[in-house]
Amino acid sequence: MKSASLRLFFVLLVIMAGAFGVSRLDFDVDPLSLLPQELPGLQGTRLLREQKRNLLLIAVQAEDPALVEVTADALAEHLAARPELCASVRSKSLLQSDPAIIAEVVAYLWLNAPQQQVSRLIASLDPASVPALLAKSREAAGASLDLQNATLTGYDPLGLARGALALLSDGGDMSSLMSDEFSSADGTLRLLFVTPPGKALADYRAANTWLTQIKAEVREKWLPEQGELTGVKIGFTGDPAFQAEIATGMEGDMRQSIGAVTFIVGFLFWLLHRSVKPLLWLLLAILCANLLTLGTAGVIYGSLNVMSMGFAAILTGLIEDFGVFGLHVAREHPGERFGSICRRALPSVAWSAVSIAGIFAMLGLSQLPGVAQLGVLSALGVLIGAAVMIFGFLPLGMTTGKLEEHHGTLRLAMRMQGVMVWLVMIALMAATAVIGWKGLPKMDFGSAVLRPEKSEAFDVFDSVEQSMLKSSTEPGRNVPLVFAAHSTAALRQSIIAARKMLNSPEVEARLLPLALVPDAEAQKANLAALQTLSAHEDALRQAVDAAGFTDVAYALTQKVLKQWQDWAAAKTALPLWPKPVVLENLGGIVSQHDKHGFMAIGSARLAQGHSMENAPVLHELEKTPGAHAAGWAFLRTSLEPLLKNEILRVCVPTVVIAGILFLLVFHGWRERVFAFLTMAASGWILLGGMSAWGLTWNLMSVAAVPLCLGLGLDFTIHVMHSLREPGMTRERVASLGRSLAYCGLSTGLGFGALAAGSNRGLITLGMTAMIGVLTVLIAAAFALPRVWFWRRK
Repeated sequence: MKSASLRLFFVLLVIMAGAFGVSRLDFDVDPLSLLPQELPGLQGTRLLREQKRNLLLIAVQAEDPALVEVTADALAEHLAARPELCASVRSKSLLQSDPAIIAEVVAYLWLNAPQQQVSRLIASLDPASVPALLAKSREAAGASLDLQNATLTGYDPLGLARGALALLSDGGDMSSLMSDEFSSADGTLRLLFVTPPGKALADYRAANTWLTQIKAEVREKWLPEQGELTGVKIGFTGDPAFQAEIATGMEGDMRQSIGAVTFIVGFLFWLLHRSVKPLLWLLLAILCANLLTLGTAGVIYGSLNVMSMGFAAILTGLIEDFGVFGLHVAREHPGERFGSICRRALPSVAWSAVSIAGIFAMLGLSQLPGVAQLGVLSALGVLIGAAVMIFGFLPLGMTTGKLEEHHGTLRLAMRMQGVMVWLVMIALMAATAVIGWKGLPKMDFGSAVLRPEKSEAFDVFDSVEQSMLKSSTEPGRNVPLVFAAHSTAALRQSIIAARKMLNSPEVEARLLPLALVPDAEAQKANLAALQTLSAHEDALRQAVDAAGFTDVAYALTQKVLKQWQDWAAAKTALPLWPKPVVLENLGGIVSQHDKHGFMAIGSARLAQGHSMENAPVLHELEKTPGAHAAGWAFLRTSLEPLLKNEILRVCVPTVVIAGILFLLVFHGWRERVFAFLTMAASGWILLGGMSAWGLTWNLMSVAAVPLCLGLGLDFTIHVMHSLREPGMTRERVASLGRSLAYCGLSTGLGFGALAAGSNRGLITLGMTAMIGVLTVLIAAAFALPRVWFWRRK
């Protein structure tokens, strides 16, 4: 009756823990959340991505430029006819847009311009000055070697459009405005910018669903109907594609790893004990511990990074270690009640749990939020798991009947002790040879670790970047700039401050969108002044005709004058904003957001001989309120030195804590020397294995260090506590080694499941942790006891 009540209480505890834990979960799958939030460039990169969050890029590539143009135009027309799938499709630059849109852009830029610039425009269009202006424009159009510039001059003889573009480029280089952002220089690449219908993509699942629909529409429906389009490659990239691939890949990897660990734990437990009832209770206890841990972490953090949650689930191998050790003690002392078994097992389990939790807690010192969450979550999980296993699972496991000894596996464990000693010695020699040949594992602190191993979105992006920058002799000098503020006045102040700062020898050219940010005072004064040009409309038309320009040469000027008249007649409250379709054709240079307020995007090109690594002006720009340099290329310049210090920041305290625990846990110099040699041998073999497989230290794999150190201490503590008991025999130690092998194999192979995943960081973490865990298992559970008994003889 008492046993039944205990089981009912345990089941109720699992249900309550599950309900509480799940209710607190809020997963964050943003890869940028893995980085320090105060890192220079991070906020700008996040804002830049937010600006382009719903912008999917479809790349059309072929060797024949004519075929590329035909395909891109046809695909754009097809998608534009599917409003339920695409809200908008852009395939042409601003200068190729609808003339009405170009006219509104020109009109708006002059409306928003500084008053002295508008005064100069009005003076240049005075009837007495116009003939000289037209003669100069005609001469410039005929002498220009730039076909696009000559064409623009032919459609804009009075210079309204060219002057507006000069305002937009801040008086600097207009090449980026005049260039075609949708096509490569050789015409073998065309881009389509596609946005989803309705509201913005809420999360990565919505992005993945929409991306799947777009791909099916293009590749399965539209493309097969275009039989003549042979040799055309159509790829998908952009933020929705990155979101879908990275986040769904990580989620799949975590699901795969959790499922693999659960299966391995169950299968190995059955091999060890050949009993189903304690296995079911063990799995239920693991579930209870994990849910309680997640609920507690949810209270502390409010939001959990999905990768931290996944890593904590892998620690199932650590949690069940305490339960299996308790069953081992119960089997070694048959007939004793739970209280007696608890007193025997608790010291070893308590020291092991405290040691592992203390080491994992050192990860909380990390500047990387994902790693810090991993450390705290793992420390909580170890302590909670130890309590659940000893006080929840162990009394239930003892009531399921006598567990079999299985002498065949025990004899195998005894033989493995001698074999593993030689295996460790061979592995040490091999590790020494590999490290001497290839050196210690390298450090890789680039952003590539966050990308999937196989990714269409990244591959297409790399191909697009190479095609678009093919003519650039020094790629990497262009830096995106992002400005954000909660009012247009504050946004203008931020851009003006940045303009002064970027007036530096380090910067060759800048493109700041100040001309597009509404200025109510300027608009009020300019709207009245620009109306005076309407009085000269007939004279301006006659002067253009008399200068010998074509009939369409005055069309743009006429549309601009009419736009000013319409704004004045509408008497709309100032400041005015361009229409949404106009902002869209400007590539979202300025925009309004519910969350971020007002945003603007610009760029800077560094001077010859300068790169992002040696341009202090970019880091100084970060100190300007609301101004940010952006992009992974700039982010990496701050990330790499930070992550190099991260190893010292995390590993040094970990080693110090481990040293203190060595002094507290192990008795006498012999135990401490044996434990130290066990850990040192395991660490050296791990380094050799990483070098042999080409694994690197990165922001993911560094998390394997405390895990391996914690498991090494765990196994060593259990073995040393057993060896310390009077009358301990090789058979009894081999029985313990068999139980520890179950724990180590389940954890190591669980991490091995990560190595079969899709994310580069998770792959390196899985391989590193698997090598480290299996090494410390062999060294501590098998080689250490055999050497200990050799020493006694």
